[in-house]
This record gives sequence, structure tokens and C-alpha cells, in this order.
Amino acid sequence: MYMKPVEGLADADAAYSLTSDELYDYFDTNESEANAKYLGKIIEVRGEIREFSIGDSGDLSVILATGNPMFSVNIGMNKNQTIDYKNYKTGDSIKVKAECTGISMDVVLTRGVIVK
Repeated sequence: MYMKPVEGLADADAAYSLTSDELYDYFDTNESEANAKYLGKIIEVRGEIREFSIGDSGDLSVILATGNPMFSVNIGMNKNQTIDYKNYKTGDSIKVKAECTGISMDVVLTRGVIVK
């Protein structure tokens, strides 16, 4: 069975551009409306890096701060972004384009690429 590779997002147009605070607040205020608007869409998110996380399988996530210290925007990055992230540190501002997959405590995005 042939599995077509998933296209990268580097050249994809973002349907929306907003801050990590705005994205989290929208999901926190009205999850069903936020799902209807953002779920499955490519969005560009700007925010302050709270931390980087590397999972057991080596996958990189960039965690962006929100106005709520208990919650964040969690962006799973494309494998080819592991070099680029080393140019950033906690507290830096970053802009990332990714696909929104909804909220599970944190707002979750996947296939992230750093926007320069």
C-alpha cells in the first residue's frame, strides 16, 4: 500500500494569523466555535516560548505561553525544524505556522514550521 507523504507547511498559506493568547482565549471562551473556525486549518501563531519539549520518540514541541500560566499552546514541530529551533531560547518571541487539532487542556497544533 502506498502512503503519500504529508506535505510540509513551509509554503502553505495560513488561513489565520494570531497570538498564542488570542488562540487560547478563543478556545477557552467558546470551544465549539473555535473548533468550527480553526480545526484542521493552517494558522500562524506568534508568542513567547515557555519551553521546548522533546518526547520519547525524539519529536520536538514548542510550548508557547498564554495569559493563563496553567495552559499553553503546544506545537508539534516537523522533523526538519530540529536545527532551526536551536536559534531560540525560553522567553524569545517566535512565529510558527501549524495545523490546529483542537484543545486538550492546551491548544494543540501539529506539523509546525518556524516562520522567518
